Amino acid sequence: MNARYVVATHLTGPATRDRNPHPAAVVDLVWAHATTADRLDHVRVRAPVTAHELDLIVLLRAATAADAVRTAEGLFARATRSPALSDWHTDDFNVLPLAALHI
Repeated sequence: MNARYVVATHLTGPATRDRNPHPAAVVDLVWAHATTADRLDHVRVRAPVTAHELDLIVLLRAATAADAVRTAEGLFARATRSPALSDWHTDDFNVLPLAALHI
């Protein structure tokens, strides 16, 4: 049985850019690069006050937390190959089983 996991990372962009891509555009990029195998349910992007940073959070289904992180890593790697996110890099991934949120 697959569980739902929240996987979060921080994206850091090149200092040569004067602004971040719009969060809604990044959400669209992630969805555009998702496959059915990613089992993606939701994407959220938040742009902190500082330039060159984005917080990226996905909700996906996976067998284990490690599988969820591997899936997110692959998905984000595909999304950051697009021109709008070229030269953006992910930090460490944080994963939380949705059941741990007691919703």
